[in-house]
Amino acid sequence: MLAAPMHADRASTAAGPPEPWRGLPALLVELGILIAVPLALLSAVYFVWAGVLRFVVLGLLGALVALATSRHVSLRPVLGQGRMQWLLAALVLWLFAEQASQFVSRAVRGHECHTDMGRPSICAGEWLLEGRNPWAQCLPQNYLSAHAHSLDDTLAWCLEEGRCIDRIAGGTYKKWKKNGAGLEFVHGYKYGPLLALVYLPATHRLRESGLDLVNLVFWLVQLALVTVIGRLAFPTLQAAGLRALFVFLLPTAIPTRLLWPAHLQFELFGRSHDLVPPSRFAFVRELTLNCANDVLPVTLVLAALAFAAKRRSLAAGVALGLSLGMKQLPALLLLPLLARLDGVSWRHLLQGALLTALIVYAPFFLWAPEEMIANLMSFHLERPANRSSLQRFLPPLLRTVVGVTQLLGAAGLLFHFGRAPAAARSLAALLRTGALLLIGFVALNKVVHGNYLLWIQPFVALCMAALPFVRSTLGPHGAAPTSTDSPRP
Repeated sequence: MLAAPMHADRASTAAGPPEPWRGLPALLVELGILIAVPLALLSAVYFVWAGVLRFVVLGLLGALVALATSRHVSLRPVLGQGRMQWLLAALVLWLFAEQASQFVSRAVRGHECHTDMGRPSICAGEWLLEGRNPWAQCLPQNYLSAHAHSLDDTLAWCLEEGRCIDRIAGGTYKKWKKNGAGLEFVHGYKYGPLLALVYLPATHRLRESGLDLVNLVFWLVQLALVTVIGRLAFPTLQAAGLRALFVFLLPTAIPTRLLWPAHLQFELFGRSHDLVPPSRFAFVRELTLNCANDVLPVTLVLAALAFAAKRRSLAAGVALGLSLGMKQLPALLLLPLLARLDGVSWRHLLQGALLTALIVYAPFFLWAPEEMIANLMSFHLERPANRSSLQRFLPPLLRTVVGVTQLLGAAGLLFHFGRAPAAARSLAALLRTGALLLIGFVALNKVVHGNYLLWIQPFVALCMAALPFVRSTLGPHGAAPTSTDSPRP
């Protein structure tokens, strides 16, 4: 019933939806497919320290995206079409209001931020204000007592937590053997300079509430970009942007406490697991209570996508460079895809990305090159797997196999997209490949923390927003016909 013959008359299918798929049945089928996305994402949140099950859930999400966006599935879009566009707009407005109110409530009420994402992002800016290098220096042992009367509240709070940016006070870094100086220094900031500088104006005065407000601003920009990219990727599909936004915000509508056990305890691979239902505001909580900073670099990657879709290659490169200036991933993974997007000048894209990243990193790298390498590169390469990852439950040899598979899988997807003909390198095809790339990379990673799901969420929402639908609606390869205009810088 779902498969459409490849030789079907596209003109006749474009005339109107088949009679059996009109009305409520078609809408229920479509909603069932779309709701599977937030169900999978929330299940990944649920299995937070059960790495094997989190791997299985992400694998199922990847299979869903791959199958639902394949060329062999054909349905007529119902949600947001015709008069239902008003219903879709009302649903999106309700979902947005629910999540935005949670954001504002967290920022106003305030909360403690002791995670290894939040506190370092707040304190790295304070180090810079003191003329200290957050990638290379711990403040002196007596710094707090010696400057007690002149320290501002935020820096005093940072020093109460520890005199290094990223360290357990009085001990070695998370039981690592590396705890020396230079290339052995792993107590520094684990993110790019731009991240600390963007947070600094707000966090210097407001601390955690300032971080929440910056995350809120970037989250709002991200919603706008998801809408814009949906329209650009599927211009012939009515309400494509609203549909993408609907899938992105849909986790809030899931009754999590009804679908997951209130309290689940079980043994797996010799370890006990204690699970509670995920919140339907899980991704807002990740950006507030868990103080995740990934919304900033991910939003800039989406901005690069929007520029690239408009054939603004240099601007897309600058946006990617700014994302790299905050965090190396996911921009590094997606840069090769953007460079091969139909209509993009890869030279201008790379020039913009590399020059921007160089401007951001160069002053700080010259300040302390070995420590920058230790915290931004060696740390991520050598960090041990934890219980959020499949690798934690495997013997060393199989961990190596999984790591190699992760790299080869990513390389294979990039190669497949890069070698495809121009018509198959559309924005819609990029979104599909990008979603599969991020899902696969995260699922096989040494750590699979909840903030990594923030990379996946917008790409899955975008590629599922217009699919699975008849190709006549979208043009060949699941995308609107591409322009023959030459790339612009």
